[in-house]
Amino acid sequence: MNIEDPQCNLLPVNIKDNGDGTWTVNYQPTEPGNYHIDVIQRNPSVPTLYDHVKNSPIDISIDPGTVAANCIAYGPGLEPGNLDTAPATFTIEARDKNGNKMKEGGDPFVVDLMGPTGPIHADVVDNGDGTYQVTYQPEDAGRHDIAVTLDGKPIKGSTFHVDIKPGAWPGNTIIEWFYFTVRAIDKRGKPVPTGGENVHVQVYKPDGQKCKDTKVEDKKDGTYYVAYKASQSGNYKVEVQVNGKDIKGSPFTQKIA
Repeated sequence: MNIEDPQCNLLPVNIKDNGDGTWTVNYQPTEPGNYHIDVIQRNPSVPTLYDHVKNSPIDISIDPGTVAANCIAYGPGLEPGNLDTAPATFTIEARDKNGNKMKEGGDPFVVDLMGPTGPIHADVVDNGDGTYQVTYQPEDAGRHDIAVTLDGKPIKGSTFHVDIKPGAWPGNTIIEWFYFTVRAIDKRGKPVPTGGENVHVQVYKPDGQKCKDTKVEDKKDGTYYVAYKASQSGNYKVEVQVNGKDIKGSPFTQKIA
């Protein structure tokens, strides 16, 4: 058997007799292009005499193959700024030995991802165009090591190291400060246009203790900006006085979940 590469050079060929009337042939293409294959049967008595087997010679086209060392990965999932509360994604781009992007999918890329507390599953989706989308969900904040391999060989830049930041968790996030405005009204029912009144606000927490972080700001236009910090869940009692007396509706209760 003779196999010629695109430059008409003969390639080494390994032929194994399977002992059942079939033979297994192995050869290693050296580059993309057309390969010419002659499959012949020689006369055992006169080796110089031979005939082509049926369908020989054969011309086949070898496409470029993916080379792990030339493949790259990029995208936000490999960059700073990812939070442990949202999925992160990045792209693997398959390339041949010349660094050219592959135009088709089918490569069995493997992504091994190790978080601060153990391994994390990563989904790899073949886009069919030589790129692969990887998605993973961080479980904890901290360093994540991401190894991308093809047939056991690392791609360019692998292993990647990504520092995941802690993100806000809705179930644990609270409203810390509450605000309201006091509007000064005179005894004729008209807004007072200036500040300077003695406005005192006292807030009691659900356990009966006073809120020490209570602020009153005179806006100098007849309004007073009040803020208090909520550190507990439950009913807060709010007392508002102007010049030593309760305003309309004071005291009142504010429920905080």
